[in-house]
Amino acid sequence: MIKDSLKDIGNSARGLFKNPLGLLLLCALYLATLVCVYVFFATGQATAWQLIVSALTAVAAPVLFFLLQSAVANFAQPDTGIAALLRRTLRDFLKVLLLGIPLIALAVGIIYLLGKLQAHLPKVEEAPHVVASTLAPKPEPLHWQDALVSSLWLLLLGIILPAIAAHLWLSTARDGLVFTLKKIHRVVGRAFTPRPFFIYLVGLFLFGLMPYFILYTRTLVSNGGWVEFSLFDLRLALAFLFTLLGWTITLGALARATPPPETVTVAAPLPAESTTPPTASVVSDSETHEAETHDAAA
Repeated sequence: MIKDSLKDIGNSARGLFKNPLGLLLLCALYLATLVCVYVFFATGQATAWQLIVSALTAVAAPVLFFLLQSAVANFAQPDTGIAALLRRTLRDFLKVLLLGIPLIALAVGIIYLLGKLQAHLPKVEEAPHVVASTLAPKPEPLHWQDALVSSLWLLLLGIILPAIAAHLWLSTARDGLVFTLKKIHRVVGRAFTPRPFFIYLVGLFLFGLMPYFILYTRTLVSNGGWVEFSLFDLRLALAFLFTLLGWTITLGALARATPPPETVTVAAPLPAESTTPPTASVVSDSETHEAETHDAAA
């Protein structure tokens, strides 16, 4: 299972460069999504023009996000050219959006419930103030309340929900929306079978954990100034590449690990049975044999 999963990931990674124009389209959509998100949070609300910009980016960011997911889901299908990718991306955009709305509602519900859970958990007692000393400060103890909530955040919002979304979008792009809705229990259950789930965990390291460590790992720079700024730009570029390429490779490997539904073969119609009873045919054969014997004797 592990060998086949790694083989699917390798084939998906090699397939990235077989369609460079499609990969360029994914980069453009992802960059446009990030720009819209940045402009939305960076733009103030002091003037009417800034309100218009904020409203436009608030609408454009989710539209571009689901357009990107539609493009990635179709890019994950083997042997998809740039023309087919553009056509299928626009065709499946509304389908991906319709499946994404319940997932967003589910994510909001999970966030609300986790907030309620954290509020009802026993409060963490504050450590007493210690007089400053020359000794190194002791690390703060890990409280089970924080560990529980953080684990649920990672499990539900970082693993389970994105895995379900990936399989739903892949099934929509390959098999259609009607088939996905009819077989949604099978599509969701397939996300947690051993091989696809292992592929997703490896992909999570690529598109989730690696960008996090790249962005938040501190690098000591003695020269300061331009060197530190250049390292920051390099970190942003690497996080951009790992997030987009890791997610694309993961969906491509999942598409290879989950073949399309089995085609139903119609059995060939059986030949019509003779209306003559079997006994009648046996009797007629015996009579014919006796007649031939009588003629030969004569």
